[in-house]
Amino acid sequence: SGILDRGSAPSTPATPLSPLLPSSDGAGDGSGVRIGAYALLRELGRGGMGAVWLAERADGQFHRRVALKIIRSGPYSLDMHRRFLAERQILATLDHPNIARLLDGGFTEEGRPYLVMEYVEGLPIDVHCDRHRLGVDARLRLFHTVAMTVQHAHRNLIVHRDLKPSNILVTPEGTPKLLDFGVAKILGPGAALGVPPTATGRVPMTPEYASPEQVLSLIHISEPTRPY
Repeated sequence: SGILDRGSAPSTPATPLSPLLPSSDGAGDGSGVRIGAYALLRELGRGGMGAVWLAERADGQFHRRVALKIIRSGPYSLDMHRRFLAERQILATLDHPNIARLLDGGFTEEGRPYLVMEYVEGLPIDVHCDRHRLGVDARLRLFHTVAMTVQHAHRNLIVHRDLKPSNILVTPEGTPKLLDFGVAKILGPGAALGVPPTATGRVPMTPEYASPEQVLSLIHISEPTRPY
């Protein structure tokens, strides 16, 4: 069965996470909650599909801090479920030093998918450039690295569709890391990834950084959309 097979979720009796994890309005505190081998520490961010938490391995095997993304509490659509699993498979496919690496993934006891990524401690690329007062040459070197990273995704028939400063963090060492493939589009047949091509229709986007064809909700979104 493919990555979208819902049957891969555990069938054991659920231990509800919804009362423990913050609700969709941000109320509550999920710190200390255990998901798989990881204990949640604090929330790092929240988006349309779910929340990203700083977590640490808590099974006694070894110590490591990670970023754990879990689909949001409450009802969610089958499309959102598929998109979350597609993001997980996309990250597993894109092995690149400037893309946050997938480390683990699974389902909670109540059947909610999650993924575990390397924790990137850094600043959004625009904030990094301004705070360190980078000159034009240094900014262009960063820009070139990001462009080559995006090209790597394109070679794997993946279009990010939500490139913006908050999704490109720069580490204290000056290494840019591309994050959040939650609304990425898979071009062509998805057999190699185990998922079908992204459905057409409403186009997820951040309006301030979207290309004209995204804003106009045009069906054909491909590699040329990204240079914009």
